[in-house]
Amino acid sequence: MEMEEYINAYYGGTLGIAKRYGIEKGDNDFTVANQANAFNVVYGAKVYNQLNQKSEVAKLLKKEPWTQSGWRVMTTRPVDDGGNADFAAGTAEGGSFGDTTAPTLKEVEATLKEIVTPYEISTKAELLSDADDGLKGLAAFMRKEMGDAHVFGMDQMLLADADTVTSTNLESLDRVTTTDAYCNPSGGPLSHRTDGDMYNLTKQTEAAWMDAGHTDHNDGSDRALTTAMLDDMIEGVMTNGANYADLILLTGHDTYMNIQQLLTKGGDGGAATILRYDAAQGGAASQNGVLGQAGLNYDSRVGSYNGIPIFVSQHVTKDTTSRIHLLDLPQFALRVAAPTTYVANDNLAVTQSLTKQFALISAMELITYRWNTSGSVRDLNA
Repeated sequence: MEMEEYINAYYGGTLGIAKRYGIEKGDNDFTVANQANAFNVVYGAKVYNQLNQKSEVAKLLKKEPWTQSGWRVMTTRPVDDGGNADFAAGTAEGGSFGDTTAPTLKEVEATLKEIVTPYEISTKAELLSDADDGLKGLAAFMRKEMGDAHVFGMDQMLLADADTVTSTNLESLDRVTTTDAYCNPSGGPLSHRTDGDMYNLTKQTEAAWMDAGHTDHNDGSDRALTTAMLDDMIEGVMTNGANYADLILLTGHDTYMNIQQLLTKGGDGGAATILRYDAAQGGAASQNGVLGQAGLNYDSRVGSYNGIPIFVSQHVTKDTTSRIHLLDLPQFALRVAAPTTYVANDNLAVTQSLTKQFALISAMELITYRWNTSGSVRDLNA
């Protein structure tokens, strides 16, 4: 019997089953619409985060203890007191030595940065979270979410636009991959020449060794990405002595997709260049536990460009589309004086309020050992 036939047989006519027992279909049914107070929506304790909280850049960088605030760099080959680089010269038998030479050393000094993420929880909110339909463990929930936000904020600092004043924030990789010409308002897109300055150094004065190995830009006018831009950038840093095996590419999701299209479809007018990792070997490069973009052994996804792993971060600065940084990874570190620490003050007699106070605190700074073996491509729109 079909459902409709069953209902008609149950309620309908003098022979209806329900009528035999004095049961008839009524008009005032007990429904959600007419008995709203009998039903309550239960939301549950789980919160579904709608935000992209991925933070990869801080994980990419090696960590080292803060045992000192400074370091030295050699900025020129050995020269004599006249500036001549005759540090190795053929000498006749019994001849006298030539002029003595010495390299130029420079002192670099970093300032320790303290990154703080504070928050509070009221006693009422904490009590009610465990009652009724609350979050069931508000303190643990907040500690986890605020911890994610803390690392997220550090990633933002590490990739902030070069024209962002560092102040008490961490230094930025975007500043490392600039040149003095890029920062110079008379020839580049930035409005302050000091945008390239880092630590105790002035890029204008130290440009000979502090410029990035290659900064491809178009004076603030965005244009389409080509493989020639990538190749020129790689050539620039290799000419300065970068170790090819240490290089990584770091960009945003949009530009990563554009690279993929270039490599799999020959998108800049050239022949398709499909360069990827073998899926049988795991499919993705890894640096300090962070996976690059997986590549398959057919025309699908790109894991590398000419063997250089591609890593993606939502924090890479965009012009129209995301910039591309070519990083000589061993030349960077997060020098850590204190790893991220969770502190709590839940003594109401101390806070003198019905709130508990918490904070996540990190003490560190981005350290750059060499500038001219990294580079960037900027001013992109496709």
